[in-house]
Amino acid sequence: MDSQKTWGLIVEWRISLSSGKTHIVAGALTGLAIALVDNKKHKMVHNPVIAPSLGALFGKLPDIIEPALHPHHRQFFHSKLVFTATTYGLYRTYHWEVQTSLEKIIRGLLLIAGSAYLSHLVFDSITPRGLPLIGKL
Repeated sequence: MDSQKTWGLIVEWRISLSSGKTHIVAGALTGLAIALVDNKKHKMVHNPVIAPSLGALFGKLPDIIEPALHPHHRQFFHSKLVFTATTYGLYRTYHWEVQTSLEKIIRGLLLIAGSAYLSHLVFDSITPRGLPLIGKL
């Protein structure tokens, strides 16, 4: 296989990472993984149906907010700024010392939703177009 054909396959693979189905599956798997890790580390019991369902929704959310109607659809909600802010929020949420049952539920939902949202941005970031720094609101 020559290098031009190899490069073409790599570009095609990177583009397929940003498909809607990929984001839904990645979000669902992320939601399930976060639930399993959080169950073990923080003795939190997450619902095995809700976690992947919430993950699938939030894995697709950036494209719901900014639909992929054209190649330059990635704006603010697909940006490196949102990626950084979400990562920081997840860090703070992970280390949140919850006091009540309601806080435990909120913490779990935030971890699952935020991580699934990040999975979308990670997959989009390795496509040829990548993510904008800030984008338009």
